[in-house]
Amino acid sequence: MKKLASILLIPFLFLLSWQASAAAAVPAEAYGKPVPEKGYILDDLGDGLYWVSDGMYQVMFLTTGKGVIVVDAPPSMTHHVLAAIKEVTMNPITHVIYSHSHADHIAGAAAYPKDAKYIAHIETANRLKAKRDTPFGMFVGGGAVPAVTGTFENDYRLVVGNQVLELSYKGPSHVPGNLLIYAPKQKVLMFIDVIFPGWSPFKWLAVAEFTPSFIESHDWVLAYDFDTLISGHIGRRGSRADVVMQKQYIMDIQTNAVTSLKTVDFNAIAGEIGFANPWLLFNTYLDALADKCTKLTEDKWVTKLGGVDIFTFSHCEKVIESLRID
Repeated sequence: MKKLASILLIPFLFLLSWQASAAAAVPAEAYGKPVPEKGYILDDLGDGLYWVSDGMYQVMFLTTGKGVIVVDAPPSMTHHVLAAIKEVTMNPITHVIYSHSHADHIAGAAAYPKDAKYIAHIETANRLKAKRDTPFGMFVGGGAVPAVTGTFENDYRLVVGNQVLELSYKGPSHVPGNLLIYAPKQKVLMFIDVIFPGWSPFKWLAVAEFTPSFIESHDWVLAYDFDTLISGHIGRRGSRADVVMQKQYIMDIQTNAVTSLKTVDFNAIAGEIGFANPWLLFNTYLDALADKCTKLTEDKWVTKLGGVDIFTFSHCEKVIESLRID
């Protein structure tokens, strides 16, 4: 049986090897420092603020003199977050902020104290209360989370002990309820699933629900006086330069999507495909649009950001659809 399993595994490993070799080289600037053997990086950002990362996810926590405020609980690394907090203080977690409602960022929160105050935007609270067919977080190793006990609509200033966090909601940049979380004393801004320092965003503009808001949110970020950006994913923190670079990449995609819409000939494609199967016809047309947008974008960006060759096609699809219908 073991021999059979090994034989069956060979094609799968070959496929993984082929995919890795087929991908473009990742710029060195995309990577952060190596994750140590303990499984996480803990960096002191100054004045009681700390950053924790396992190389794929990122969390921050703030010591206040009266307890700890922690933002998010990715189920893949919640145990690391708890260990990191214990490295710094024996004070309990008193406040938890949910940056947004996605399970991969908060579905480990059941490991935090039940008597902590859980704060989120009202839209996040509503989404977490909504009935669903499958248990929350089950696909990412998490589970049900403590209910939100403090909500707001636009802005919320959290003051605990000697620390301040300013929470703001400006629109559905990624999903409705996604927060900008600012530590003014430390000049650190946390904004999850929008900016990917050194990398192309995850597929389909990081699965953004409303493309115009995703694009606009780069300017929301740049309006803050920050030195450090905590973005939620990948192995390093971001800077203003990272935000500017991603904005330029996304704006190029938007420009090239417009060019594709103006120049790809629907009637020529219809002449080849015919109208008997309208879904085949329209899917072929949409693929041609995204393919042209991708080709116009990739050469400029593939050496500047990691994963441009992998996800630009999906970003072009997303922007083209937005230009057609939003």
